[in-house]
Amino acid sequence: MAERMAENNIKEVERKLDQIIALLKIVARKDIESSMRSILSTQKKEQIFGLCDGSTEMNEIAKKAGVSGEYVRLTIIELEDAGFVVVKQSGSKRYPLKMI
Repeated sequence: MAERMAENNIKEVERKLDQIIALLKIVARKDIESSMRSILSTQKKEQIFGLCDGSTEMNEIAKKAGVSGEYVRLTIIELEDAGFVVVKQSGSKRYPLKMI
């Protein structure tokens, strides 16, 4: 019984967070779009962003995008600074994940 209540509470919190995120996106849409255009100024950067799925390591992203690891690293730093990705570390590997 308590487990079911906790599960329902978690679902309710998730629903409310989704609503808050949607509202924040509406409010910040112009700023987000402007920042995205600025950062994703090349097809390679767009491709790198598209590969930020949280399960693809940065060296793999470089191989798939056909660019250097340094180019990916710098692009990810830009995206991370703007809040568009977070990077999870596992040992020496880094896994970027899109937040938008």
